[in-house]
Amino acid sequence: REDGVDATAEPIPVGPAAHYLCGGVWVDEWGRTSLQRLYAIGEVSCTGVHGANRLGSASLLEGLVWGVRAATSIGAGLPDWKVADSRRIPHWQTERATDPADPVLIEHDMGTIKHTMWYYVGLVRRRRRLERALRDLSNLRQDIDAFYRTTRLSPEIIGLRNAGLAAIVVARAAWENRESRGCHYRED
Repeated sequence: REDGVDATAEPIPVGPAAHYLCGGVWVDEWGRTSLQRLYAIGEVSCTGVHGANRLGSASLLEGLVWGVRAATSIGAGLPDWKVADSRRIPHWQTERATDPADPVLIEHDMGTIKHTMWYYVGLVRRRRRLERALRDLSNLRQDIDAFYRTTRLSPEIIGLRNAGLAAIVVARAAWENRESRGCHYRED
């Protein structure tokens, strides 16, 4: 009723939503990637059990199963690992990164990424939209990279940088794939 819909008297409007990602890093049955000692589970991984599309809630069980399997595999290999001396790992922050993260810029840039991905790389994809998305995201990435290099690290600035990079990867993959399959639909 808050949204002006009376479910007892009229149909409930339903629309598409981007609530998960199909695809990801290829993993084996233990969650191992092609890089030694790197595992991927959950939304970041592609196990192959869903084919080209995934039904809602199915990924929850998949994440649990692959999580346990990855933990089992990691645990089996622990005796061979050497723990790095934390004093030998260089500090990530540079002397130039002195500015505090500006929440307005972060929120605006994140909103731009979300808007671009929804309208240009969303459910129905076309070449012109994808090209515009790649151009806009590449320009935004330059701004984000400059912001990232001069700002003290925080979860928000790291998340913004990673979201920008991931958006470009997804948009480029969608642009290169001209074949419709599963949840990737090219209208042109």
